[in-house]
Parts: sequence; structure tokens; C-alpha cells
Amino acid sequence: MLSLSNSDLSKLGSVRRTCLTALLAASLFVGASAARAADPSSPAIQAQIAQVEIAQVEIAQANQAGSEIWDPIEPVNRYFFEVNRFLDEFILKPTSAWYGLLPQGVRTSTGNFLGNLRTPWTVANDGLQGEGTRAGTAVARFFINTIIGFFGFFDPAKEMGFAPHDEDAGQTLGAWGVQEGPYLMLPVLGSSNGRDIVGFAVDAFLDPFNLLTRGTRLDWAPYARAGASAVHYRDANSQQIDDLQRSSTDLYATVRRVSVERRRAEIRNADPGSTPPSPRMTDGDLPGNSGSRADAAQ
Repeated sequence: MLSLSNSDLSKLGSVRRTCLTALLAASLFVGASAARAADPSSPAIQAQIAQVEIAQVEIAQANQAGSEIWDPIEPVNRYFFEVNRFLDEFILKPTSAWYGLLPQGVRTSTGNFLGNLRTPWTVANDGLQGEGTRAGTAVARFFINTIIGFFGFFDPAKEMGFAPHDEDAGQTLGAWGVQEGPYLMLPVLGSSNGRDIVGFAVDAFLDPFNLLTRGTRLDWAPYARAGASAVHYRDANSQQIDDLQRSSTDLYATVRRVSVERRRAEIRNADPGSTPPSPRMTDGDLPGNSGSRADAAQ
């Protein structure tokens, strides 16, 4: 039986991706050439040519992003990726489907409440990053939503112009210039990297909610919050995740690219835009990041 080493498999994967990219680029070139030959002045043809050119740019950007991701243990990461897909398919997805039967208002309030619990830690990380304005926004959101919004179940602060955002220790380390390190696919936790593993440990130890409940009768509360956040996040993004799974020829590579790009955007305090979320089983990300940081550590 023919056996291949990990380096051989990696080379074959690179050849396959190169061939697929070449074939797609060739088809796009042929389509553009045919469109120009038909009637270059036609608005419909011009629109088609523009779409082809945009697609070519997106292909180049995707290839460039993929080449900038350090994934030295890809076979191991792919294994745990399949483990996480199994857990998602048989545990998280069915649970979120049942959760999805609740009225939309109940689910929205649940997400608001979970986000409000994280706000004090967001304030701390904003301060550590030197983001005074964003820290002030987070402080205002916490007090307004806790007092007027019935302990955070409602979000009147957003209506007042205080947009939500989320920060964690991993983002703070990135803002300080710590390199992201190797890409990692962690069991249960999902996409991560060397820097975010350290950030996750800091989050777990120093998050005010965890500190207040540790050693009390509510020491189970952080685990309940993490589970509820995972279910809420999976339900809120179920359509995007399912579309991503159906449309990707290499789901692992797609999730890796999307996760890394999204995380880098979060560190820059940039809006990730319409980038699909990666399937994972950790706390859900809060939308509405605002502002920008001039330099991001990657």
C-alpha cells in the first residue's frame, strides 16, 4: 500500500488548491473575454465584466490570506475540527434548534443579558488597550442596561447611541503587539491560536463574573453562561454556518481563513462586515464593533 508522509499530503493539498484556483481563474478569464467580444458597450456585459473582475480580486485576497496563516500541525487540527463538527452536529445544533423554537423576543433578551454579563470585562480590556472612549461607552452601556434595561435583558443603551462591542484578553494582547502564533483548532473551543490560548486562560481567571461566583454556591454559573452563550451563538448564526458548510469544498481551510480574518479585524476594532462566523462552541461574539486601531498585531 502506498503511504504518504504529512509533508507529502501537504504538498498534494497545495497542488490541489493551486489547480482549483487555476481552473476557476481560467473560467473567469474565458467568461470575461467572451463578454467583451459580445458587446463591450452593453450595460449587462459591463456588469458581468465587473463581477468577473471582483471575483478575481477575491480569489487573490483569499490566496494571500491563506498563505499568511501559520498552521504547522494541520493534520492534528483537522482531526479536532472533525471532532468539533461531530459535537456540533449531535449536541450543539440540536440544542440550538430547540432553543430556536422560543419567541424571537426571548432569544434577543437572552443575548442581551449574556452580553451585559461580559461588559465589565470589556471595560477592563478597553482600559488596558488605552481605548478610553470605548471604555466609557461600555461603562455607560452596563449601567444603563442594568438599571433601565432590567439587568441587561433589554438594550436601551443602544437606542441612546451607545453601540455594543466586545473585548477580551486575547484582543488586548494583540493590541499590545503580541504575535498570534500558530493556528490551533482546540477540542470543543474551536478556532484559536497561541496568543488566544493565553488570553482565554486570563479571561477565565480574571473575568469579574467568574471572580464573583468562584468559591460560592454559584460556582456553576460561569459554565452555565458559557453553555448558554454557545447555544445562543449557534442559533443566531445557524443559517450562515449551514451555508458555509454547504458551499465550501474544503470546510476546514475556509473556517481557518474566516476565523483568522475575523479575529484580526476584532483586534483592529474593525467591523468584520458580512464575514461568516466559524462554527465553534464558545461564548458568542457581540456584533457592533466600532472605531479602528491604526496598527494591528497579527
